[in-house]
Amino acid sequence: MSGRFDDSVAPGEIVLEHASRAFSVRADRGRSLKELLIGRRRAGGPPPVEALKDVSLRIEPGETVGMVGRNGAGKSSTLRVLSGIVPLNSGRVACGGQIVAQLELGAGFGRDFSGRENIFLNGALHGLVKEQIEARIEAIVEFSELGDFIDAPVATYSSGMFLRLGFAIAAHLDADVLLIDEVLAVGDEAFQRKCEARIAEQIAAGATLVLVSHDAALIERTCQRVVVLDGGRKIFDGPVGEGMHFYHRLMGTPEEEAASPPMPSEPPGERV
Repeated sequence: MSGRFDDSVAPGEIVLEHASRAFSVRADRGRSLKELLIGRRRAGGPPPVEALKDVSLRIEPGETVGMVGRNGAGKSSTLRVLSGIVPLNSGRVACGGQIVAQLELGAGFGRDFSGRENIFLNGALHGLVKEQIEARIEAIVEFSELGDFIDAPVATYSSGMFLRLGFAIAAHLDADVLLIDEVLAVGDEAFQRKCEARIAEQIAAGATLVLVSHDAALIERTCQRVVVLDGGRKIFDGPVGEGMHFYHRLMGTPEEEAASPPMPSEPPGERV
């Protein structure tokens, strides 16, 4: 996803002010026909999940910020709010300039289209005209390392191939704000390093980065600042060294163990 999200702030600047967002977890599967017709809901059921609770955050243009916390802490919800996918229930969000988000594997892809066709589709979704996409397509294909699979339907792709294609496209967009949520975890080590190098180039060019990851070493290599979320609230915001020490104490994890987390065997699922 990409777009000019808010002109009230400088390109690359990110602002969250007293941001709150809750998600309903009530299932409608058991509603009767009468309830469906008249719009009445049954009483009871689980209360909404508060993914963000009065979170305020300001990120200056060009900053590199890691966002960490236990599962369900609100990290992915924060990135979805920043990218414009999820609206707030209350508060304010503003991201200046061109936003490039890598939040889910295969997001925005037409599964019956080939990888090459999806480059054109995603380029158009990111606001590029055909001539701009054509000027970048060979570099995108080369970066992806997909070879002949670039002309196969993406429905046949593995999670690692989705990462290669999605990140190759994102790597060749002009981003003021980069939002990345855990997707690098499914790539092989060589491609991860290649992605990190490209992210470093975009940061050197002035892009702002917000990176969600459980990989402490990746956060420490890439980010200068860390925000720790817990239960939808911001509980730490400061330098990466102090922030990761705070996070390890919160999780009860020895720092030497956290430095090399195990590689997941499957792509990350939906997270709050």
